[in-house]
Amino acid sequence: MAEENERAAEDLVEKAKADSAKAKNPIQRVSLFIRQVLAELSKVTKPTRTELIKFTGVVLAFVAVVMVLISLLDWIFLNVVTFVFSD
Repeated sequence: MAEENERAAEDLVEKAKADSAKAKNPIQRVSLFIRQVLAELSKVTKPTRTELIKFTGVVLAFVAVVMVLISLLDWIFLNVVTFVFSD
C-alpha cells in the first residue's frame, strides 16, 4: 500500500514537471497551477460529524489548559515582581 502511494506520488511529480515544462507563458502557468490545486483538493477527505466534534473538543480542552498555565505563570511573575520592587 505504501509503495503504491509512493509510486503514485512520484508519477504525479513527474507529470507536474512535464506539464510545467510545456507551460511557457504566464497564463498557462496560472492555469496549470489552478488545475493542480483542484486535483489536490479532490483528494482531501472531510471528517465525519463525530470526528469533527471530537477534534473540536480536544482543541478547546488544549486551549483551556494552556490558558490556565499562562494565567498561573502570569500570576506568579506578578507576585515575584511585586515582591522584588515593592517599598
